[in-house]
Amino acid sequence: MSTIRTMRAALLYPQLLPSIRHASSSPIPDFPLPEIHLGPTHRNRYHQYYDSTLSTDLMYMSYDPRISHRPLSSPPTLEPQTPYELNRPTPPLRGNRPARPSTKTITPETIPRLESIVLHTMVKEAIGRKQNLLSAIQALRVISGESSNGGGRPGSSGVQIVNSRIGASAFNKLRAGMPIAAKVEIKGEAMYDFIQSLVDFVLPRIRDWPGVPLPPSSANKMSPSALAGIVSFGLPANAMGLFPQIESNIDSYPRLHGFHMYFKTNARGERAQEQARALLSGFRIPFYRK
Repeated sequence: MSTIRTMRAALLYPQLLPSIRHASSSPIPDFPLPEIHLGPTHRNRYHQYYDSTLSTDLMYMSYDPRISHRPLSSPPTLEPQTPYELNRPTPPLRGNRPARPSTKTITPETIPRLESIVLHTMVKEAIGRKQNLLSAIQALRVISGESSNGGGRPGSSGVQIVNSRIGASAFNKLRAGMPIAAKVEIKGEAMYDFIQSLVDFVLPRIRDWPGVPLPPSSANKMSPSALAGIVSFGLPANAMGLFPQIESNIDSYPRLHGFHMYFKTNARGERAQEQARALLSGFRIPFYRK
């Protein structure tokens, strides 16, 4: 029993391993200490709600019989006609319109779902003093819960600093390459934790905020933004202080900033943005038409 207790103490307190070996009567085998990786302990209730209820409703709401019975068209190809063309690279397709993604039939594998959420905030005060970005970086890190390789996830990039690409005369002393904004991308289970905080604590407490505006009926439904399946909207600076992670210790943040949110989904092609809005509406994010 003493050997088992000694080995257990060596696992819990590796810094005391030399002294434990010296004090123990029996020698401790020199074995490598195991690596501990933190994993998910439970699933968010919004994630469970999506799997149990919302995904089925979206499959029925997004089903379009016109797309399901439409024959699949192969992309145009230019077959070589002469031996000279056989050994030369295929020329690009002509035209001034970008290629549109093909619309897929709604199946249990292609139901609209979230892929990631990007939070972005711009700090104008950082033009004259880079230290003014620290409050925005700290707030985004607390709201998203993301840090560089945090939580045992090697793919987590954490909060990133965005530099300006070109200078602008509208702002004083803005030059290309200056840090002016911060962003963070949320993936996995942390997306649903963020949506839960946003819907339960932030949106109901914003005064005079009717919801996310819908585009007018005359808007082009074949534009690149309508075919991408991304829904974006912004919130004012006071909304950042309504998150429970910041509200509990709001004195630690000298300045709050407005921010934009980009909800990226797997929907592509015709009616992709409508499917993305239906997904967010199922998470109780309100929309309205002007």
